[in-house]
Amino acid sequence: MRLIQVALLVLIVMLQYRFWFAENGYTDRKRLESNIAAAQFDLSVIQQKNANLEAKVTDLKNGTGAIEELARQNLGLIKPGETFIMINEPSTFK
Repeated sequence: MRLIQVALLVLIVMLQYRFWFAENGYTDRKRLESNIAAAQFDLSVIQQKNANLEAKVTDLKNGTGAIEELARQNLGLIKPGETFIMINEPSTFK
């Protein structure tokens, strides 16, 4: 009778070890779940960036307003009759 109890105890310990620490066990599963969550977050960030870029491309293809805005910002476009005013921020040296 005592031998059966010891054998069952050893079997339970072995199964618990496999459950917690073996390949495809509980700890491995939790690690994979955290990797999946991080990858899904990265994917959502990338999808948002792609949506913004796609909207810019569509706007550039379909309208001249976006092209004019980019030219004003990046190239300093000034239409005839407009006055260019530049406001400098005061430097805060201490």
